[in-house]
Amino acid sequence: MIALIVPCYNEEKRLHMEAFTAARNLGIDFFFVDDGSKDKTAEMVAQAAQKHPFIHLVRLEKNNGKAEAVRRGMVEVQKKTHIDENSWIGFWDADLATPLTEIPKMLEYAKLYAKVDSIWCSRVYRLGADVKRSALRHYLGRGFATLVGELLHIKSYDSQCGAKLFKPATIQNAFGEKFIGKWVFDVEILLRLKNFEVIEYPVTEWHDVPGSKVKIHREIFRVFWEILKIRKKYIKN
Repeated sequence: MIALIVPCYNEEKRLHMEAFTAARNLGIDFFFVDDGSKDKTAEMVAQAAQKHPFIHLVRLEKNNGKAEAVRRGMVEVQKKTHIDENSWIGFWDADLATPLTEIPKMLEYAKLYAKVDSIWCSRVYRLGADVKRSALRHYLGRGFATLVGELLHIKSYDSQCGAKLFKPATIQNAFGEKFIGKWVFDVEILLRLKNFEVIEYPVTEWHDVPGSKVKIHREIFRVFWEILKIRKKYIKN
């Protein structure tokens, strides 16, 4: 089976439930984690859950940030579903900037490797791919990847794409403990999974969706401070 955590905070205007319900043929259970939204996000999901057994709502009492919403979602999935070693558990951005149709392609791509514990989507500009990303976000992303490469020794082209799948054996290592940062937590997952096989899948389609809650160019100093705290905890030399 495939179970996807979808963290949501005030996503009423960007959450298109019909796109998720239309993906029923992909065999996915969706766990929408409402992170203390003040709009009608939770109500939208609850209405869909009444009609579709593969839609689930997890409500958090207050806004904790994406990192904790994803982590709590991972815990709930293990409680509510039958997970075996062949299952995949992941998280996916609510705006569907990465289409759900990428999932079968991710799983096919993983077959090129002898062993895969986690698959991370990566927004690589290349011939044949439909990747539409603003120039600002692209260059900030390249700068971020360079920074974490130097400070955290991470060799990821694009750790921040919000579409990832994990084997059940990785969940406790990756999500058992709270994250240092509220948003820049993906690199922390990579550091926690240093003994697992993590691959990057170059997406065939990705479209920038307006309305993101993360404004990296406005919060660059907070992001840098979080990276330093992560380095202090995980990098010993």
